[in-house]
Amino acid sequence: MVYLKKETLKDGLNDVMLDMETITSEEMMVADENSEYLGIPRILLMENAGRAVADHLKEHFKDPRDKFVVVFCGTGNNGGDGMVAARHLAAYGCQVLIILLGSPDKIKTEEASRNFVALSSMKATVNIVMTKDAATLGSLADRIKDSDAIIDGIFGTGIKGEIREPWLTAIKQINTLGKYVVAIDVPSGLDPDTGAVAGAAVKADATITFHKAKPGLLTEQGKALSGNLIVSSIGIPPEAELIAGPGDMRAAAAYVDKDGGKLGIALDILSDENMILLHVCSLLCKEVMVLSRAVPCELPKPNVRHANMREFVNSLGMFSTIFFEGQTGKEALAKTIDADIDIRAFTCSYELATFARRRLKTILALSSEDVASFGMYVPDAFKNIKSAIEATKDLSRRLSIPVGIMAEVDGISDGTLTKANWLLEPIREPTQEYLYFAVASAFLSWGASAVRSLSAASFATRNVSTTLLRVGEAATPKNLIAGFRTLLDEMKLSGILRT
Repeated sequence: MVYLKKETLKDGLNDVMLDMETITSEEMMVADENSEYLGIPRILLMENAGRAVADHLKEHFKDPRDKFVVVFCGTGNNGGDGMVAARHLAAYGCQVLIILLGSPDKIKTEEASRNFVALSSMKATVNIVMTKDAATLGSLADRIKDSDAIIDGIFGTGIKGEIREPWLTAIKQINTLGKYVVAIDVPSGLDPDTGAVAGAAVKADATITFHKAKPGLLTEQGKALSGNLIVSSIGIPPEAELIAGPGDMRAAAAYVDKDGGKLGIALDILSDENMILLHVCSLLCKEVMVLSRAVPCELPKPNVRHANMREFVNSLGMFSTIFFEGQTGKEALAKTIDADIDIRAFTCSYELATFARRRLKTILALSSEDVASFGMYVPDAFKNIKSAIEATKDLSRRLSIPVGIMAEVDGISDGTLTKANWLLEPIREPTQEYLYFAVASAFLSWGASAVRSLSAASFATRNVSTTLLRVGEAATPKNLIAGFRTLLDEMKLSGILRT
């Protein structure tokens, strides 16, 4: 993967940054990975998070020396935050018992694993117990009841489904001891986005949540479980939410294989450039149906098939997204609207987007030159971050559809959420544009949001194009497709490919 140093941002950028008071678990995951992309390593974020928890207890105790703290740690990053907190508490003079709910070889991230290794050598001040069952937890009851405080680092935002053992017993133990309880990020068992409880949840006296509050914490049930809610900055730059980066790519990829993946493509001809649509979408989509004036000589994979207009229209109900282009796209779009099918229309034509927007969920992607040719903005509006954000958001609101603009600074907006991309090489060539369309189309077909899909497309296309430029290779369809595969390999996302 290509990484560059962050460029200096223009004055006044904070005036147009996302002003949300909350952040969803998906958005937080995106910001976390994008922070690393911008040069802020995850282990530093974990260090800052754990330190914030330890400092809260230090303030709570007034004098932390000889206090006994029990830290319940899961095997994810929430547990890693707990391990950092344990190390700092030990440095403040506390005696610490860590209860790892699982085995060390099941720790999920490098950052959490490194912190576990560090704690494992702290034999004088930190005691670690590994437990895989409720019985082991029961045997620890007498030790836990002597604690001065308990830290909940079990799940955080990583809760999924009903809580099983030994996690269920751990939560019940925490709630029945009557100790001062600090939850890390979100009380374990509470859904960070909805505030729902999956059978059981920690009842905390204080919750230290990071970067921004999670929506579930502000629900009635979330407020009842989180106690004193403290929002702690951990060093995530505001740009991590703003930039279209690898976090957006990973979040979009998470939709693959959930439901959907059936894409229609309607265009006039099958040029070398737009054949990229077929090749990339054949790699990412479950099924692809192509409507064009010419039958392609060779279809890339069995999951791609050509259709005439009648077959295409009869198949409208199976598509989740259709990419429309040219006169053929216009005719197919008219028939789609007449059929009253609930479907996403994705296009690079301003004319087709405005035609479709009142009846379909429409997404438009344009180059800044196209935007200028329609008299909507001058190209200079997309040469710096602040003006690109303002122009993209305004355009989306005026059209009442999500838009993606390819320019010196890429802009992506649905009128509410706006993102930008100012790193790596801008998208300049028709072949690069069709890689953008292909990535966005594929993720849209799986149900990813317009902003997420367009952001993933911007990141992927700029990344692949920059890599080719650095090694002196042309942005040919073959090279772009190979570069896209390499990017997925580097991100450990090659599992989403239909190989």
